[in-house]
Amino acid sequence: MNEKYRKQSLRMFSYGVYILSSLSEGEYCVSTVTWVSQASFEPPMISVCIKRDSASYEIVKKRGEFILHLLGDTQKELASTFFKPTIFENEKLNGQEFSLESNLPLLKDIPAYIQCKVVEILENGDHPLFLAEVVDAKINNDSNPLELRKTGWTYGG
Repeated sequence: MNEKYRKQSLRMFSYGVYILSSLSEGEYCVSTVTWVSQASFEPPMISVCIKRDSASYEIVKKRGEFILHLLGDTQKELASTFFKPTIFENEKLNGQEFSLESNLPLLKDIPAYIQCKVVEILENGDHPLFLAEVVDAKINNDSNPLELRKTGWTYGG
């Protein structure tokens, strides 16, 4: 296989940019993710791939629940805040205000979010796939989504 073509072709997929959060046994995780897709109408399900060697992988696997924050096209800076490990300090996560929704961290000032319950984990590869049922959703304001391609960042290939 031509590695250059493989990498370039996989980067041609369309991705959004999202923030995933969870909490288990007092440990918070908040991370920026891009490999997300709707997986079922009934019941409503999504798939999210989470990097295996991350705190988010461990915490979501343990808790079995997470919130997926849907970002607006002006929230690139917020997304970049969660490229690094989660730090809980001064009642904030990586400097960002949040509240608890069903005992899960919910960031402030986001257009929408969905709360999910993990139903299965496919452990293959370096980013296991979490299949999750949508158990709640909220729209705070209508917004164009933050798209990976428009940020100038790449993740994939």
